[in-house]
Amino acid sequence: MRSKGIRISDGKPLIGGEMLAVSPIDILELIEGGDDLNWALLELDASGDLGQDKPIPLFESKIRESEKGLLISWEELYSTSKKFSQVIWITIIGCKEQASIKRYKTDLEMYESCDIVIQIIDGGCCEVFSKDHYFIDRLEENFKKTEILSPDWMEKEKKPKA
Repeated sequence: MRSKGIRISDGKPLIGGEMLAVSPIDILELIEGGDDLNWALLELDASGDLGQDKPIPLFESKIRESEKGLLISWEELYSTSKKFSQVIWITIIGCKEQASIKRYKTDLEMYESCDIVIQIIDGGCCEVFSKDHYFIDRLEENFKKTEILSPDWMEKEKKPKA
């Protein structure tokens, strides 16, 4: 099944009128059956308090140094995501098959190989791709500023063959 994508640009108002972009926990809370997937963090640039035994710079370093991405349980991913105060950049992948957990050469390959891909880009917006189209529909219902993404492969399929 082809993945479906969505860009979410909602923000939460802060004191002083500034906006805080969507956080990973906002997306994770809408996932049904998170325990059924294998999870990994491929990128992270964030701030927050993860506790004394896990300072964010050390956590970010472990992610960067991991060959296939930092494997993480659903419970740990969920609880850690609650502790971020700001996320500038993150890539989270969830796959039914653990063999699909790896660093991909292209985003297109990652979107089609993984069951869920969550990316926060430059702290400004969140893009989610999933083979579960109902999950993308739930995201669209729960956020106001959304755009359904037209993946590259859809454009390629529309072009006539020469």
